[in-house]
Amino acid sequence: MVSLTTVALLERKPDISRSLFTRYWRDVHGVMAARIPGFESYIQYHVTPLNDTGASIVEPFEGVAIVTFADAKDRAGLANSDISQYIQRDEQNVFRRALLYNLEAGANQTLRAGDGRAAEHSAFVLVPAAGIAPKSIVTALGDAGLMELHIYDLVSGDPSAWNKTDIDDGGGGRRFSAVIHGRWLDSALARNAINNATTESRGEIAAYRVDEIYVMVDRGRPTQLGLRGWDALRTIHEAGAANQLEDSVVAAIYRLPKCLPAGSAGSRSE
Repeated sequence: MVSLTTVALLERKPDISRSLFTRYWRDVHGVMAARIPGFESYIQYHVTPLNDTGASIVEPFEGVAIVTFADAKDRAGLANSDISQYIQRDEQNVFRRALLYNLEAGANQTLRAGDGRAAEHSAFVLVPAAGIAPKSIVTALGDAGLMELHIYDLVSGDPSAWNKTDIDDGGGGRRFSAVIHGRWLDSALARNAINNATTESRGEIAAYRVDEIYVMVDRGRPTQLGLRGWDALRTIHEAGAANQLEDSVVAAIYRLPKCLPAGSAGSRSE
Protein backbone atom coordinates (compact mmCIF):
# COMPACT_ATOMS: atom_id res chain seq x y z
CA MET A 1 0.00 0.00 0.00
CA VAL A 2 1.31 3.48 -0.94
CA SER A 3 1.17 5.88 1.99
CA LEU A 4 -0.04 9.47 1.76
CA THR A 5 2.08 12.47 2.66
CA THR A 6 1.35 15.96 3.92
CA VAL A 7 4.04 18.63 3.65
CA ALA A 8 3.81 21.81 5.75
CA LEU A 9 5.83 24.96 5.07
CA LEU A 10 5.93 27.20 8.13
CA GLU A 11 6.93 30.82 8.62
CA ARG A 12 7.22 32.21 12.14
CA LYS A 13 5.52 35.39 13.22
CA PRO A 14 7.98 38.29 13.07
CA ASP A 15 7.36 39.32 16.68
CA ILE A 16 8.51 35.90 17.96
CA SER A 17 12.22 35.11 18.30
CA ARG A 18 13.76 32.12 16.54
CA SER A 19 14.50 30.50 19.90
CA LEU A 20 10.90 30.84 21.04
CA PHE A 21 9.62 29.62 17.68
CA THR A 22 11.77 26.47 17.93
CA ARG A 23 10.69 25.70 21.48
CA TYR A 24 7.02 26.47 20.90
CA TRP A 25 6.71 24.49 17.67
CA ARG A 26 8.47 21.48 19.18
CA ASP A 27 7.22 21.46 22.77
CA VAL A 28 3.73 23.00 22.53
CA HIS A 29 2.33 22.86 19.00
CA GLY A 30 4.20 19.67 18.08
CA VAL A 31 3.04 17.86 21.20
CA MET A 32 -0.55 18.82 20.36
CA ALA A 33 -0.17 17.66 16.75
CA ALA A 34 1.30 14.33 17.85
CA ARG A 35 -2.05 13.53 19.44
CA ILE A 36 -3.98 13.81 16.17
CA PRO A 37 -5.17 10.28 15.32
CA GLY A 38 -3.96 8.60 12.15
CA PHE A 39 -0.39 9.89 11.89
CA GLU A 40 2.00 7.17 10.74
CA SER A 41 4.97 9.49 11.15
CA TYR A 42 5.50 13.15 11.94
CA ILE A 43 8.92 14.79 11.64
CA GLN A 44 9.79 18.42 12.26
CA TYR A 45 12.67 19.99 10.37
CA HIS A 46 13.79 23.30 11.84
CA VAL A 47 15.49 25.17 9.02
CA THR A 48 17.36 28.39 8.23
CA PRO A 49 16.99 30.08 4.83
CA LEU A 50 20.25 30.08 2.87
CA ASN A 51 20.53 33.70 1.80
CA ASP A 52 23.94 33.51 0.11
CA THR A 53 23.31 30.97 -2.66
CA GLY A 54 22.62 33.46 -5.43
CA ALA A 55 18.85 33.24 -5.08
CA SER A 56 17.02 36.43 -6.06
CA ILE A 57 13.95 35.46 -4.01
CA VAL A 58 14.21 34.22 -0.43
CA GLU A 59 11.15 32.66 1.18
CA PRO A 60 11.35 33.15 4.97
CA PHE A 61 10.13 29.69 6.04
CA GLU A 62 11.80 28.32 9.17
CA GLY A 63 9.99 25.02 9.51
CA VAL A 64 9.19 22.07 7.28
CA ALA A 65 6.99 19.26 8.60
CA ILE A 66 6.57 15.91 6.87
CA VAL A 67 3.61 13.78 7.98
CA THR A 68 2.70 10.39 6.54
CA PHE A 69 -0.55 8.42 6.74
CA ALA A 70 -1.41 4.84 5.87
CA ASP A 71 -4.50 5.86 3.86
CA ALA A 72 -7.04 8.63 3.21
CA LYS A 73 -9.18 7.60 6.17
CA ASP A 74 -6.28 8.14 8.54
CA ARG A 75 -5.47 11.50 6.97
CA ALA A 76 -9.06 12.64 7.50
CA GLY A 77 -8.18 12.92 11.19
CA LEU A 78 -6.00 15.90 10.34
CA ALA A 79 -9.09 17.98 9.61
CA ASN A 80 -11.85 16.14 11.45
CA SER A 81 -10.47 15.11 14.82
CA ASP A 82 -11.52 16.86 18.02
CA ILE A 83 -8.09 18.41 18.41
CA SER A 84 -7.83 19.89 14.91
CA GLN A 85 -9.73 23.08 15.76
CA TYR A 86 -7.29 23.74 18.59
CA ILE A 87 -4.34 23.02 16.33
CA GLN A 88 -5.46 25.66 13.85
CA ARG A 89 -6.12 28.16 16.60
CA ASP A 90 -2.70 27.50 18.10
CA GLU A 91 -1.01 28.10 14.74
CA GLN A 92 -1.99 31.75 15.06
CA ASN A 93 0.19 31.99 18.17
CA VAL A 94 3.42 31.22 16.36
CA PHE A 95 3.07 31.03 12.55
CA ARG A 96 2.69 33.84 10.06
CA ARG A 97 2.06 31.28 7.33
CA ALA A 98 1.22 27.60 7.65
CA LEU A 99 0.88 26.07 4.18
CA LEU A 100 -0.25 22.42 4.27
CA TYR A 101 -0.04 20.44 1.05
CA ASN A 102 -2.04 17.19 1.23
CA LEU A 103 -0.40 15.17 -1.53
CA GLU A 104 -1.98 12.43 -3.58
CA ALA A 105 -0.59 8.89 -3.48
CA GLY A 106 2.67 8.66 -5.39
CA ALA A 107 3.35 12.40 -5.26
CA ASN A 108 6.52 11.85 -3.25
CA GLN A 109 9.43 9.86 -4.61
CA THR A 110 12.73 8.68 -3.20
CA LEU A 111 15.21 9.25 -6.00
CA ARG A 112 18.16 8.10 -3.93
CA ALA A 113 17.93 6.12 -0.72
CA GLY A 114 20.55 6.29 1.98
CA ASP A 115 23.15 3.53 1.96
CA GLY A 116 23.90 3.56 5.68
CA ARG A 117 26.77 6.05 5.54
CA ALA A 118 26.43 9.11 7.72
CA ALA A 119 25.24 12.24 5.96
CA GLU A 120 26.45 15.36 7.72
CA HIS A 121 24.30 17.96 6.00
CA SER A 122 20.63 18.10 5.12
CA ALA A 123 18.88 20.77 3.06
CA PHE A 124 15.55 21.55 1.43
CA VAL A 125 15.05 23.23 -1.94
CA LEU A 126 11.71 24.92 -2.62
CA VAL A 127 10.66 25.18 -6.28
CA PRO A 128 8.11 27.91 -7.21
CA ALA A 129 4.95 26.97 -9.07
CA ALA A 130 5.66 28.78 -12.34
CA GLY A 131 8.37 28.39 -14.93
CA ILE A 132 10.82 25.89 -13.44
CA ALA A 133 10.78 22.13 -13.91
CA PRO A 134 11.64 20.34 -10.64
CA LYS A 135 13.50 17.68 -12.66
CA SER A 136 15.92 20.32 -13.93
CA ILE A 137 16.70 21.28 -10.34
CA VAL A 138 17.27 17.63 -9.42
CA THR A 139 19.67 17.29 -12.36
CA ALA A 140 21.48 20.49 -11.37
CA LEU A 141 22.04 19.23 -7.83
CA GLY A 142 24.34 16.56 -9.31
CA ASP A 143 25.80 13.52 -7.59
CA ALA A 144 28.82 14.83 -5.68
CA GLY A 145 28.48 13.73 -2.08
CA LEU A 146 24.74 13.17 -2.41
CA MET A 147 23.58 10.45 -0.02
CA GLU A 148 19.79 10.75 -0.14
CA LEU A 149 17.30 12.60 -2.32
CA HIS A 150 13.53 12.86 -1.97
CA ILE A 151 11.14 14.96 -4.01
CA TYR A 152 7.61 15.96 -3.03
CA ASP A 153 5.36 17.04 -5.90
CA LEU A 154 3.15 19.75 -4.39
CA VAL A 155 0.92 20.28 -7.42
CA SER A 156 -1.77 17.92 -6.12
CA GLY A 157 -2.04 19.80 -2.82
CA ASP A 158 -4.00 22.98 -2.13
CA PRO A 159 -2.72 24.84 0.95
CA SER A 160 -5.48 27.47 0.87
CA ALA A 161 -7.92 25.01 2.44
CA TRP A 162 -5.94 25.00 5.70
CA ASN A 163 -4.02 28.28 5.90
CA LYS A 164 -5.74 30.51 8.47
CA THR A 165 -2.70 32.47 9.63
CA ASP A 166 -1.65 34.70 6.74
CA ILE A 167 -2.87 38.16 7.66
CA ASP A 168 -1.01 40.03 4.90
CA ASP A 169 -2.10 38.33 1.70
CA GLY A 170 -5.02 36.23 2.88
CA GLY A 171 -3.30 33.05 1.78
CA GLY A 172 -2.92 34.33 -1.78
CA GLY A 173 0.87 34.51 -1.81
CA ARG A 174 3.36 32.49 -3.83
CA ARG A 175 2.70 28.81 -4.39
CA PHE A 176 5.17 26.03 -5.01
CA SER A 177 5.42 23.02 -7.28
CA ALA A 178 7.90 20.86 -5.38
CA VAL A 179 9.99 20.43 -2.27
CA ILE A 180 13.30 18.61 -2.71
CA HIS A 181 15.05 17.17 0.34
CA GLY A 182 18.66 16.09 0.08
CA ARG A 183 21.36 14.81 2.43
CA TRP A 184 25.04 15.24 1.62
CA LEU A 185 28.33 14.02 3.03
CA ASP A 186 29.26 17.52 4.16
CA SER A 187 28.11 21.11 4.06
CA ALA A 188 30.55 22.21 1.34
CA LEU A 189 29.23 19.62 -1.12
CA ALA A 190 25.66 20.57 -0.25
CA ARG A 191 26.35 24.25 -0.82
CA ASN A 192 28.01 23.59 -4.17
CA ALA A 193 25.02 21.50 -5.26
CA ILE A 194 22.55 24.18 -4.20
CA ASN A 195 24.58 26.90 -5.92
CA ASN A 196 24.40 24.85 -9.14
CA ALA A 197 20.65 24.48 -8.76
CA THR A 198 20.22 28.19 -8.09
CA THR A 199 22.19 28.99 -11.26
CA GLU A 200 20.00 26.59 -13.23
CA SER A 201 16.85 28.27 -11.95
CA ARG A 202 18.16 31.83 -12.47
CA GLY A 203 17.90 32.45 -8.75
CA GLU A 204 14.22 31.56 -8.45
CA ILE A 205 14.46 28.64 -6.01
CA ALA A 206 14.79 29.04 -2.24
CA ALA A 207 17.06 26.78 -0.18
CA TYR A 208 17.22 25.94 3.51
CA ARG A 209 19.81 24.39 5.80
CA VAL A 210 18.34 21.88 8.25
CA ASP A 211 19.45 22.79 11.77
CA GLU A 212 17.49 20.31 13.88
CA ILE A 213 15.25 17.30 13.31
CA TYR A 214 12.61 16.14 15.79
CA VAL A 215 10.67 12.90 15.42
CA MET A 216 7.27 13.42 17.05
CA VAL A 217 5.40 10.34 15.76
CA ASP A 218 6.99 7.13 14.44
CA ARG A 219 5.41 3.86 13.27
CA GLY A 220 1.95 5.12 14.16
CA ARG A 221 2.74 6.03 17.76
CA PRO A 222 3.84 9.24 19.47
CA THR A 223 7.43 9.22 20.62
CA GLN A 224 8.28 10.25 24.16
CA LEU A 225 9.31 13.59 22.69
CA GLY A 226 5.94 13.87 20.95
CA LEU A 227 4.15 13.29 24.24
CA ARG A 228 6.23 15.34 26.64
CA GLY A 229 8.29 17.91 24.79
CA TRP A 230 12.06 18.21 24.76
CA ASP A 231 12.59 20.03 28.06
CA ALA A 232 10.53 17.52 30.04
CA LEU A 233 12.25 14.58 28.35
CA ARG A 234 15.69 16.07 28.99
CA THR A 235 14.79 16.61 32.65
CA ILE A 236 13.68 12.97 32.98
CA HIS A 237 16.98 11.76 31.53
CA GLU A 238 19.01 14.14 33.70
CA ALA A 239 17.30 12.85 36.83
CA GLY A 240 17.73 9.22 35.77
CA ALA A 241 13.97 8.74 36.18
CA ALA A 242 13.67 5.77 33.82
CA ASN A 243 10.39 4.68 35.39
CA GLN A 244 8.77 7.81 33.91
CA LEU A 245 9.25 6.24 30.48
CA GLU A 246 7.46 2.97 31.20
CA ASP A 247 4.36 2.05 29.22
CA SER A 248 2.27 1.88 32.39
CA VAL A 249 3.08 5.49 33.24
CA VAL A 250 2.34 6.62 29.69
CA ALA A 251 -0.99 4.79 29.79
CA ALA A 252 -1.95 6.35 33.12
CA ILE A 253 -1.04 9.92 32.16
CA TYR A 254 -1.92 10.06 28.47
CA ARG A 255 -4.51 7.29 28.16
CA LEU A 256 -2.37 5.59 25.53
CA PRO A 257 -1.66 1.86 25.59
CA LYS A 258 2.00 2.31 24.75
CA CYS A 259 4.56 4.71 23.43
CA LEU A 260 7.75 4.31 21.50
CA PRO A 261 10.81 4.09 23.73
CA ALA A 262 12.60 7.29 24.64
CA GLY A 263 15.55 6.40 22.45
CA SER A 264 13.43 6.60 19.32
CA ALA A 265 12.18 10.10 20.11
CA GLY A 266 15.17 11.53 18.35
CA SER A 267 16.46 14.99 18.08
CA ARG A 268 19.28 15.42 15.62
CA SER A 269 21.31 18.49 14.83
CA GLU A 270 22.68 18.87 11.33
